[in-house]
Amino acid sequence: MKCNDYRLLMMDALYDEISGVDKKTLDTHLKSCPDCRVKYHTLQTTTQTLKKWEDVEPHVNLTFVSQPASRIADFFRNLKSWKLPVRMGVAVASLLLLLSLFNTKIQITDGQFAFETSLFSRGSQTPSPELVTQTDLDNMRQENYQMVATILDEYAKRNKIETAVLFDKFYDELEKQRRTDLQLVSNAVEQVQYGTTQRLQRTDRTLGTLIEYVNMQSQGR
Repeated sequence: MKCNDYRLLMMDALYDEISGVDKKTLDTHLKSCPDCRVKYHTLQTTTQTLKKWEDVEPHVNLTFVSQPASRIADFFRNLKSWKLPVRMGVAVASLLLLLSLFNTKIQITDGQFAFETSLFSRGSQTPSPELVTQTDLDNMRQENYQMVATILDEYAKRNKIETAVLFDKFYDELEKQRRTDLQLVSNAVEQVQYGTTQRLQRTDRTLGTLIEYVNMQSQGR
């Protein structure tokens, strides 16, 4: 596994969703990889800091209406961001699922295509070679359910990966800001040292001039 593959395990560990085997794998990797160890420590610190933030009371009384979360609604809202082949696959799966729910029967007789639907399933009929049976429709419905469940799982996995990437970018921004601050402090120290050196040199020249003046006055006497 590469370092990027361990980012998901880091997120699972932060949210207490990691298994025992994956936890041991992550701990072993963190012991051997300093970069991942620093990033994981930063993510832990960030998460703990966010948990410590206190809720701020709003200045205006707001009434929020809670709505039940729907994975399917969220799935269709984000469907536009998916690639065209994936969207076409989802459309076909949805169409097959809709047909199976309405007990659609497809029949081809002498080159004529016909289909019928009904809200309630009919009684058992003798299947013919040219007629799609109820068993076939049940199998198709089960396959459609499995396909939709797989798509939803891939969508959740994609969201988890995007969250890991977001935390990684956040860490990089923090590291960039830290280096900028260190550079500013270093420049300020150099300026202070330079100014101190200049003042000491001016003081030495002033003392030298004063000593020469005193010597000249002593010789004149």
